[in-house]
Amino acid sequence: MPHITLEYSDNVSLDFKLFFEELKNKLVETGYVSAMGIKCRAVPSTVHFIIDGNPSYKMVNLLLRLREGRSLEVRKKLSQIGISLLEKYFQKEITNKEIILSTEVKELITGLDITKNAIR
Repeated sequence: MPHITLEYSDNVSLDFKLFFEELKNKLVETGYVSAMGIKCRAVPSTVHFIIDGNPSYKMVNLLLRLREGRSLEVRKKLSQIGISLLEKYFQKEITNKEIILSTEVKELITGLDITKNAIR
């Protein structure tokens, strides 16, 4: 854990592996996330409509799905790590006022979230 999904409009350019590596390191450094369970994926949205349909607008949403049990303070900290990293990687787009960045932290319910990790 966690499952990390980066959903983005297909007009976004990013070195996803570099982003995910840095995100993983920052999350693990908190002591609240184990590197062994991290799974990252980037999901492009080929059909999107942002604000008024301007094709130069971009969006990126970082979703962290975690097993339940972490405090609200910890979840806020993890979300802040995500948004800070997004701001770092998309500084140009922020300056140009052409991107919307967001993070979400969702808890997976014990017993309903079933994982079989054959890598360990």
